[in-house]
Amino acid sequence: MLWLAAHYPQWALQYFCYRNELNQSAEVLLYDPKSLHVLALDAVSQQAGVTVGMSLSTAQSLMPSVMLAEFDSSISQQASDWLCQWSYEFSARVVPLRCALVHDALKAGRSSTKLDVDEFVCNTLLLEVSSMALIFNGIDKLIEQYDQRAKSHGLEVSLAIGKTPLAAQLLAQQSSITTVAVTNSDLHHIDTGSRSTFHQPPPTVNKHHNANIKANIPREQNDYLNPDKSHGLLNQLPVALLPISPFLKQSFLDIGISSFASLCALPDKELGRRFGPKLLQLLARVSGALPHPLTYFEPEETYLQKLALLYEVELMQGIVFPLGRMLKEMGSYLQQRQLAIQQLKLTLYYRDSDRSSLDIIIEYPFAEHRSDHLLSLCRMQLERITLYQPVVEMAISVDKFVPMVIANDNWFGQQAAQGQRSEKAKRLMALLQARLGGDKVKGLQVTSAHLPEEAWQATDLSTTGHEHRPVLKSLQQLSGIGHSSSGLNVGACRPSWLLVTPEMISIETIELLKGPERLQTLWWQEPEVCRDYYIASHQQGGLCWVFKDGNGYFLHGWFG
Repeated sequence: MLWLAAHYPQWALQYFCYRNELNQSAEVLLYDPKSLHVLALDAVSQQAGVTVGMSLSTAQSLMPSVMLAEFDSSISQQASDWLCQWSYEFSARVVPLRCALVHDALKAGRSSTKLDVDEFVCNTLLLEVSSMALIFNGIDKLIEQYDQRAKSHGLEVSLAIGKTPLAAQLLAQQSSITTVAVTNSDLHHIDTGSRSTFHQPPPTVNKHHNANIKANIPREQNDYLNPDKSHGLLNQLPVALLPISPFLKQSFLDIGISSFASLCALPDKELGRRFGPKLLQLLARVSGALPHPLTYFEPEETYLQKLALLYEVELMQGIVFPLGRMLKEMGSYLQQRQLAIQQLKLTLYYRDSDRSSLDIIIEYPFAEHRSDHLLSLCRMQLERITLYQPVVEMAISVDKFVPMVIANDNWFGQQAAQGQRSEKAKRLMALLQARLGGDKVKGLQVTSAHLPEEAWQATDLSTTGHEHRPVLKSLQQLSGIGHSSSGLNVGACRPSWLLVTPEMISIETIELLKGPERLQTLWWQEPEVCRDYYIASHQQGGLCWVFKDGNGYFLHGWFG
């Protein structure tokens, strides 16, 4: 079994830039709201002298125009879910990454020992890729597409292939270090579980310390994507990159153990006696001698996405732009799971926290999954809403999904004859409902009655489906589709426009073409009605539907 590990050293900051559509040259700092210290920075801020751990006031003095982003665990979880969701397209077994900052906070809050060992490498996502080779026409193609997808989202990623989950994670972390060599002093300060390396760029090469080089890092990054070379790369792995406590790292360096190969060469019995059984378990999981329990990502049955706006939005038109990005992500999520939605909840949070949020229900009567159609219908329904205060945050949520259905684009055909709506018909009705309102667009349903004015009723669009067969049949007959060329058959046609109240008409203004067709109430019904219907040609043009009773001729409808 092969595992693909994706190490994202700057994923929290880059997710913030992606969500807010900031370009790569934007000056952004991620800071801790409690200590007001810098946690992550972009390349421009680094060149200006800003460093990780610097106070926020000092950083702002160096970069007055820098944009500040507050870090919290909820954003970290949202970013992790986002990574897992689009990575789910490449593998059914995705292991979520662990945020180094959140892990450090939890680690500081509990008692720890000097022999602590972690089972995962922070900021590293795992994907099982052996079972996906046939789908992507080879693992190389899968890796290439995954790398392109990550970079299209503005993410910095280092990839590596390993035969065990932990080995792949360690190699991906090693691959992210772009230096040719690391000195003893550098190795002492490398700690993937600490804040200093979660966002700090890799150290540069010091040419004056060549004599002190103890561990070489291969320059060729493609070696990390070759499973046959993973064993050799692991042997060169610096001990300081292992997820072990600082005490263990320093202890190994003090006795001259600087690489993973030299550590594995020591007797297991002595290692366990001096440094504890957890270290032996770690080495066994790297080599595959001991299974590694994993928790895979599973898409939620509900959907929730939040976005804190970088500016206050006072008009509804300003909501549409960030909403488009959110719906694009949701469209990808729906396509992944072959689902669609009929209702979307949009929540707008006002600047005044005391004021209750604005909840807007967006209706999709015929179930939608494409992001462009999700946005177009949503935009039409938002045009009728007024904001009473500037909006600073927004969220979209879905509580219920329906299976995705791919419909035919023919207006009249086999699907229409069977009472199923075509894709174009659904789109038109959805647009009308979004523009005019759900209570203004209705469907037609036939009822058991002899009189035409009582033989139909208006119903909600979501409840109508097979009831349109008589209407579609009449339209087919009028257009000549699926009908013989013998003309209009008596009793087969009904007008598409029926007058609310029949109007008396003079016989001189019409020419009777077909008929009569007698329609009358049953003998026990009151009042008793008996009419003879004709299809007629009006002198002003057009086909009309008229009937004759004891009072004369009446116009009752028009054929479209």
